[in-house]
Amino acid sequence: MRRLRKVIAVLLVAVVFFAAVPLKSNNNTVLADVTYVDREQKVPNFMDGIYQFLDRLYYIALGRTTDPDGRFNWFNHIIYDGYTGADLVRGILFSPEFLNKNCSNEEFVSILYQVILDRNADEGGMNTWTAALRDGQSRQSVIEGFLGSVEWSNLCLIYGIPSGNNAEPSIAILPTGRSKSFVQWLHNAVFARMPGDDAVEIYASQLVNFDISCTKLAHDFFFSPEINALSNYDFLVRLYRCVLNREPTGDFQGCLDMLNNGTLTREQIFTMAAESNDWAQTCGGFYLLR
Repeated sequence: MRRLRKVIAVLLVAVVFFAAVPLKSNNNTVLADVTYVDREQKVPNFMDGIYQFLDRLYYIALGRTTDPDGRFNWFNHIIYDGYTGADLVRGILFSPEFLNKNCSNEEFVSILYQVILDRNADEGGMNTWTAALRDGQSRQSVIEGFLGSVEWSNLCLIYGIPSGNNAEPSIAILPTGRSKSFVQWLHNAVFARMPGDDAVEIYASQLVNFDISCTKLAHDFFFSPEINALSNYDFLVRLYRCVLNREPTGDFQGCLDMLNNGTLTREQIFTMAAESNDWAQTCGGFYLLR
């Protein structure tokens, strides 16, 4: 919940696309000094955010539009393989196509500023980084330096992609309608009852700000004391209907037998289900990454 009370000092150049909305506390008083970014005003569909992110990266780094195969492959890596924004940047900037451009140090640093910091290089920054490259610092280490910035964390949040760094963002995203629906659906599917409004807001905010993943939230629910007290049969039925999004048929009995005889643990079966494409697609239906 570290981002839920973050005061936003700057909303980046892209602020014109967003509406600032105050957060209401649990006692319904407005906390005037807390502001959130409404990403849905710019990117209503999270797939559009991923596509825009890729198109922007291709155009700035490679100087061309995104080809269908590249877009398809990178998109699938994000959805199914857990790639982050940093993984995409590394993939493009270390690709033969980019390396064959033989950029000068100045051109290279300028591209990093635009791709990662979403702005043109200032004179001081350009001089510092180009001097470091001339003195023997590798381009790879310079890329990592840029990727560790708060500006990169902010940019990835705006496009709805995990940044892949540990830098604390200076912005926070408002919970979306889809993220709230996901929390309600998941809670009801696991516990057979709807969650409270406060829980929906908290979990939905954590999801869109990548403070928690869909898989982590599902794990917390499935391994709560309430669900731990259920029989293996009841646990597995809920897992199939929720994480695998299908009725408990086919291989259900085999999985149940392995649970009952100790061949597999609940943790192992949950992990296998959460790594399936079915779960990734279920999360994607709510405009979330698993």
